[in-house]
Parts: sequence; structure tokens; C-alpha cells
Amino acid sequence: MHEPDARSSEMAERSRAFAPQRHSVSPFNFLPVVTDGFEFPKPLTLIDSTIRKAIYTAGARATVGDVLKIGEILAEIGVRDESLNLWWWGEDRPNRLEYDVMRAVVAERFGFRVNVFADTLVGDGRTPATLMRKTIDMLAAAGVTTVNPGLLQAPDGDAAKRQADEFVAFAAYASAAGMAWRLTVANCARRDFEAMVAGTNAAIAAGAERVDLMDSTSALSPEAMKVFVRCFRMRLATPVPVTMHAHDDFGMATASTIAAVTAGASPDVSLNGVSYRSGFAALEEVVLALDVLYGLDAGIRLDRLQWASDRLAKLMDFPVHPLKPVVGAHQFLRDSAGEIVALVAREASFPPPGQSVAPALTGGRMQWVWGKLSNLRAVRAIADSLALPLADAAARLALDELDRRVAARTAYPRWLPADEVEAVIRGFAQTSTNVARDCLEA
Repeated sequence: MHEPDARSSEMAERSRAFAPQRHSVSPFNFLPVVTDGFEFPKPLTLIDSTIRKAIYTAGARATVGDVLKIGEILAEIGVRDESLNLWWWGEDRPNRLEYDVMRAVVAERFGFRVNVFADTLVGDGRTPATLMRKTIDMLAAAGVTTVNPGLLQAPDGDAAKRQADEFVAFAAYASAAGMAWRLTVANCARRDFEAMVAGTNAAIAAGAERVDLMDSTSALSPEAMKVFVRCFRMRLATPVPVTMHAHDDFGMATASTIAAVTAGASPDVSLNGVSYRSGFAALEEVVLALDVLYGLDAGIRLDRLQWASDRLAKLMDFPVHPLKPVVGAHQFLRDSAGEIVALVAREASFPPPGQSVAPALTGGRMQWVWGKLSNLRAVRAIADSLALPLADAAARLALDELDRRVAARTAYPRWLPADEVEAVIRGFAQTSTNVARDCLEA
């Protein structure tokens, strides 16, 4: 009965720069000069591609059993719209793994809507899609209710007209099979814009309920992304929801995806940014940025992000880079003397050292290690936190021992974990106490 009040309070926290024990960012994020140009999609619908991108991550493990466990992770964190692929690659049957994954995911009924892209549904107007009916029948038999043809680039005007007729024929057959459909526009940034818009409008007229744009080669800068999405949406004869898909070739997938959201396109993401090449817009980065920096709720449980990331990395046997934003091992790890002193003091100050968000917001935790930036002050602070008496001479000996152990590490990570550091300091404190006692007894 208290949920509406809690929801209102949470929304209010998202709309300000400082929310105690949650986040602390710049108030400039919320100035009208920044926000007045935003055109957020209504509703904001997060599109997840983790399963299909996990399959495409070279060298990573992704069996059907693994994928079902990934589905459980996605359902746990709140994913409601999942995109899968079914490539035929010019053969008379689809990729076997993608087909088996599709059937298993649809049968499992995780609670999210499954949208299946297939490359055999509509041709380019010159070469017809002869496998359209077979594909629809196969998808319908598997229980798929939403399909997604791609808009291929028609080679000329006559081909574009034939392609429009193909969309009508496809739509009629899919509708008769009880299917809704969406449109994929791959490589959208480098195509003939006018022809692409015309083809999209023809598909919408035939019944496409959403348009999934794909900047497949990271050809748009974040600034250009905003202009592109706005121009595209303005040219739609009938407004429909639009999504954007961006890769990380320039390290800007998250920034470009967020830019698309500010221009009215919902984000397409994958957990841990898994994908081929340099990766994809990372779910955890996009949803946290939308929440804290833009005040938007993407419907994902932020407090389960660290758990989900760790679980996915283990399932795929594909480690997360330690410097990865939001969920990397270094995100909440500190090794400098000042930060160690603050952390072991367990002060209630907020935000934590070097942070804009509370670790608990994403299911993480602050931790400290002993590295090359630690010093005598940190030794004393650790001893105080453990209520250990430590004479100056013993503190210096402890410092020397800790530094010696760090220097002996020949590979990453070249640090000592907190429990080892505390054990060393306890040992020197005990020695110091025994020496003092022996002197008194003598």
C-alpha cells in the first residue's frame, strides 16, 4: 500500500543532483539549458540483445543451457523486451545454434517479449525472399509472436516498389500466423537517407509497429546521433517507436546510445557490452547513466547489476575487464593512503572516496587494498580500526613488510588484499605488545 509513495520518492531522487546515500553529481546536468532540448521516448523501452550478442562473442561459451541461464539473469534484473536473431546466411536452413536458442528461450517463458530477426523475410526488391513463408511457419511453430524483417537497400526505384509489395505480402502472411512485426534498419548511418526513409515509411504503412535502427559500424558521433535520430523521426509519415543500436568501436557506444535516447529513441543494449568486435552499448552503463545523470527509469533493477554482470561473465567464461565502468573490479576498489584512511574509519560521509554513486546502488561495495600508494598513515589508521596498539617502530616495520610483499608480486594484481594487510599489522602489533610486556616484567 506504500508503493506509490516510495515510487514518488524514488522519482524525486532521480531528478536532483544530490540524493543522500544514493548519488552525487553536478547540478549542471539538470539545468534547463541542458534539458530543454531533450525528447525522451515515451514510453522509454529498453531493448536487450544480450542473448544474441553472447552467441556472437568470439571464443566465449554460449550453449543452449548457458543461454537459458542468461535468460534467468535478464528476467531477474527486469528485462521485458529481448531480441534474437535467426540467420539463414543464404542456405536452406537457419543457423542451428540460433534456431535451438530461439526455441528454448521462447518455450521457457521468462516473462519478456521475444522479437526474432530473420534475414529471409523480405528481399531488396531485385532478389525476392523465397523463404519468407517457410520462415514464418517455422517461427510460428516455435511459438514466436513478434518477428523482425530487415530493410535491405533497394538498388533502384523499381526495386524499391517491388520491395514495398514484398512487405505487404510478408505482413499479410505474418498477420495470418498471429504475429506482430517490427522493422530492422541495419547500417542506418551510411545509407542513402532519403531511400531509407521511403523504405521505412512503406514498411510502416504495411504494419511495422516499431523501427529498430542500427548504427552497425559506429559511424555516428554522439552529437551526430542526436541530429540523425531527430531527422529520422521527423520524416516518418506515421509516428512509431524507434530504437537505436550502437557498437563500441570508438569507445562511445554508451554515449551514442544515450544521445539517441535524448532524441527520442529507446536503447538497445547487452549486459557487460558483450558482442563481436569491440563490444556493444552496455546495459549496466546505459541504465545507470539514464538514472543518475538524466533522471530516467529504464525499468532495470540497479541493485542487481553487479550480480548480473558477475554471473554472466562466469557463464560465458568471458571475464569483465577490471577497468570496466559500473561493474569492473576496480570500480569501487581503492589503494591510496588517503582513501584507505577514509574507508577503514568507516565514516558515514557521502559520497565515498572518488565516487558519484553509492556502491549499494548497483550491488557493489567499496573495498581497499594495499598497493604502491599506501603509507605509514594508512598502517596506523588500519591498526586503529582494529583497536590494535602499535608503536611507531612496529608501524614502520609493518610498512616495510607490506611494501616488500607488494614488490614481490610479479603479475597483476600487484596489491595485497585487506585481510592479508590486517594479518600483517596484527602480527607486528602482537610483537610490539610482547616486547613492551617483557620490558615491564624485566
